[in-house]
Amino acid sequence: MSLTPELELIRKEVEGYAREYGLDFFEVIFEILDYEKLNEVASYMGFPTRYPYWRFGMEYEQLQKSHTYGLQRIYEMVINNDPAYAYLLQCNNLVDQKLVMAHVYGHVDFFKNNIWFSQTNRKMMDEMANHGARVRRYMEKYGEEKVEHFLDCSLSLENLIDPHSPFIKRREEKFRYDFQEEEEEKTIRKLKSEKSYMDRYINPENFLESQRRKLEQEAEKRRRFPENPERDVLLFLITYAPLENWQLDVLSIIREEAYYFAPQAQTKIMNEGWACATGDSLVVTEKGLRRFDDLVEAGEKIRVDGGPGVSTHLITDFHRETQVPTLRITTRRGLTLEGAVGHRVLRADGSWTCLSEIKVGDLIAIACGSKVWPEEKVRLDFIPSPLNPILKDVAASAEASRATPGLHRKGQRIGDIATERAEPGDPPGRVKALATQDRLRVPEFLDEDLAYILGVFIGNGNVTSSGMGVTCQNEVDAKELSRQMEATFEVPTRVKTSPPEGAEKYPTDERWGVEVHSRELKRLLTSLGIGLGARPQDQTVPEAILCSPCTVVSAFLRGYFDAEGYAGEEGITLSGRSRELIKIAQLLLLNYGILSTQRPQGKGSWRLEISGQSAARFLNSIGFSRTAKRQALERYVASHRRLEPEDNADPVVSIEPGRADVFDITVETSHAYVANGFINHNSYWHSKIMTQKCLKDSEVIDYADHHSGTLSTRPGRVNPYKLGIELFRDIEDRWNKGKFGKEYEECDDLMEKRNWDKKLGLGLQKIFEVRKIYNDVTFIDAFLTEEFCREQKLFTYKYNEQTQMYEIQDRDYKKIKDSLLFSLTNFGQPFIYIIDANYGNRGELYLHHRYEGVELRIDYAKDTLRNLYELWRRPVHLETMVGGKAVLFSFDGKNHEEKRINGLVQLNALGHEET
Repeated sequence: MSLTPELELIRKEVEGYAREYGLDFFEVIFEILDYEKLNEVASYMGFPTRYPYWRFGMEYEQLQKSHTYGLQRIYEMVINNDPAYAYLLQCNNLVDQKLVMAHVYGHVDFFKNNIWFSQTNRKMMDEMANHGARVRRYMEKYGEEKVEHFLDCSLSLENLIDPHSPFIKRREEKFRYDFQEEEEEKTIRKLKSEKSYMDRYINPENFLESQRRKLEQEAEKRRRFPENPERDVLLFLITYAPLENWQLDVLSIIREEAYYFAPQAQTKIMNEGWACATGDSLVVTEKGLRRFDDLVEAGEKIRVDGGPGVSTHLITDFHRETQVPTLRITTRRGLTLEGAVGHRVLRADGSWTCLSEIKVGDLIAIACGSKVWPEEKVRLDFIPSPLNPILKDVAASAEASRATPGLHRKGQRIGDIATERAEPGDPPGRVKALATQDRLRVPEFLDEDLAYILGVFIGNGNVTSSGMGVTCQNEVDAKELSRQMEATFEVPTRVKTSPPEGAEKYPTDERWGVEVHSRELKRLLTSLGIGLGARPQDQTVPEAILCSPCTVVSAFLRGYFDAEGYAGEEGITLSGRSRELIKIAQLLLLNYGILSTQRPQGKGSWRLEISGQSAARFLNSIGFSRTAKRQALERYVASHRRLEPEDNADPVVSIEPGRADVFDITVETSHAYVANGFINHNSYWHSKIMTQKCLKDSEVIDYADHHSGTLSTRPGRVNPYKLGIELFRDIEDRWNKGKFGKEYEECDDLMEKRNWDKKLGLGLQKIFEVRKIYNDVTFIDAFLTEEFCREQKLFTYKYNEQTQMYEIQDRDYKKIKDSLLFSLTNFGQPFIYIIDANYGNRGELYLHHRYEGVELRIDYAKDTLRNLYELWRRPVHLETMVGGKAVLFSFDGKNHEEKRINGLVQLNALGHEET
């Protein structure tokens, strides 16, 4: 039956969380089954329709009795298909259903993206039904007993496949091999000799021997078939065994299904355990505009803007990738964003899209009017320089008149105190001017007055050897700025005028300015992040401004627009040489709800244009201090009161490929953040989804109880659920903290390694990489560490017959790892190869067991040889090791034979390459 309305709501919730975490999966269709029906489907390996066979009935009986007696319980099943199918147990409570759904989406993401599943049939649900229909048809035509007997023989060989063959071309395709009668022995060709007595010199014995060996090798090569050892025994039988057409079809069905299930066996541990922008992107946070790379480097879990109408939410994780392919999109308004090709942004229609899916002309949503600002002003940690004493201070310290220090500086004698204070290394008789080191009043916080002056200086400031200056358009503006600076810093200023360049052409023009002779003021500006020596095109907004509240940012922008802005009939225009300044100003304005457009202006300059309703918002939120500009803007707004609402969507005008380091964050609840004016989606799985998303407070205890049962491990056994999820967690933690690489491995300090934390934030990136290209063997080999074994209490166990208990056999990490790898390699099955299909030149089949320290079960081997004979229909042989001796087992259709041989064939000598 389909999901109930309540479960459907839960499914949508879990699916949403899974996608927000960056999982990419096929559509999933959930079905609810009672335990009898679920056991039935499970006995068919998850497929509702299979061919009739007695083994499926035995599986059902085992599952049914195990469930009845409480020995095991199936919570869920999921099928690798497109769409994927998943089954829920009807009697599960809601906590279990949430857990199962989260688990399923993790599985399906793995099915879709792991390379070992990439060659599987994605329509296997239909294919299995087709297989069932074909086998039923053969049973009707040839009889159930005959077909079932052939199934018995074929299924006993289903593990004799080559799991790597879908990715490697082993050999050229052939369809039949014609077994030939043995040729007459060829004679050795000698070199021609004119004189018989010269023959032993022209054809010496060593030459003849080498020619004889070549002939023997060529004959052996002609006799040996296949030319190279063949691991895919089923394919070899399909191609060369003398079978009827229906038998070939059934054997092909067995082989196809074996290859479909192989990746699940290869990735059982991993499967159970199982997008970004560049660093210069500016993210809107509760602490202001922050560069992405700085935010990730700091690892500061603060709240970020999720877009207009969305409250701020907390960063929960950080993510970084190095030197990945990127795409940079630019919109008509000049907004730019560079990110990984899979990075997602919000379209104007409310849908999420990857950068790789965007085309020129597509409308992208612009984050306009979020109004997310820091609440506290930035504290200034400026430390003033120690001031040289002035004469009145020296006189007061010496309890002398003000004239006394002056007399001393002219060479006359005064008290020792005055001498010490008035002569800090200066020669007698020199009168020192100290105006450039007047005491500077520095506010405790970056306030509105200081922010305004910074804005003016960014726009029209210049640096002198003894201080700074600001250019103004007229005397009134210069005097007003002079007053503001004196009130803010409590240092004297000077208003001056000078003829501009080309004054002989425009004699009535004058250039006004304000000068401040204070080296302390220069130090203050430098401490605030203003590059005094930077070129105009390299100027940027000080970081302290970006981290300031709205009123302070407004004052800065007002000063900047007073200096470089213009108001007229077209609205507001801001000009400048620095595109970075223009870009950041545009992003700051967006937070107010003010839309603007960047345009190149020629000669390396840029301008920012504001018009329509955004100009009115600028007037109300920021405005001009300069009277003429303010009045011009008021006139513009008054004449444009009936304007259509502005569109927050912006079309893409260019897309450029590149390569760069990229960064991302995980944001709780909204899973979105604003950066560079765009709304971005953040970029692990059933437990992460459950514990961080789905669970209600009342469900935590039930979840912990049920999940702990799933993850429990008995001594001597490996629980893939437990090992997979814990190893993924360990990978995430290690790559977040930088616990990898040469530096970490060579660290000898135990405490330093235990507390190692480089704050790299690469955990999620590494997990997605592992999910894509590893299987269980490579997963364990690459990531199972000694520390992990110790923490998870992974030891090798052995059953003690005397105590009748499992006891720890070995704590050696390498032996533990080797034991795990050995049990996982080839699914724990033996490696069997066909090395000769014309053994003895009689068409007999000769197989080789690649011995790796574990002997074959003799009874199993003999039964397999019997079934293999049924298909090959000629004697079959298998060489292996028994008791340290090489043994050849043979079956001729009637009798089994066992004999000692000199040794096993070396596969490398036959041209076999290990995989």
